[in-house]
Amino acid sequence: QIYPSNHYQLPQILPISIKMPNRSKGLQIIIAGAPASGKGTQCELIRETYGVVHLSTGDMLRHAAEDPNDEVGKIANEYMTNGNLVPDDVIIKVILNRLKMEDCCEKGWLLDGFPRTGAQAEALKKGGYYPDIFIFLDVP
Repeated sequence: QIYPSNHYQLPQILPISIKMPNRSKGLQIIIAGAPASGKGTQCELIRETYGVVHLSTGDMLRHAAEDPNDEVGKIANEYMTNGNLVPDDVIIKVILNRLKMEDCCEKGWLLDGFPRTGAQAEALKKGGYYPDIFIFLDVP
């Protein structure tokens, strides 16, 4: 439901200084939602509209695992080929490595499927990555 802007009054926001060493030039977005909630459709629209790099956790893990020069990818590949879940510390390294790449720094990013745990969210914070917006698709 959308409320008119005069429906409630926002608190006064005081300017504060937050060190954001890994600030991209574009938008930094996180999207979350249940399977079949429309994330893929929304990600495509957001990518087209804002020109951000769409980063799907699954795609990044598969790409890292296929790269023979990616040490973290080799570790992820071991878990995936054995049918095991990739642990947080490995996923975090893959994501943080990807966010440092030039296209993400220039265009901004749209994280799809990350963070899924508190440890992953903390890793983004510790890495200096703060989203401009978090979109949660809550559909019946």
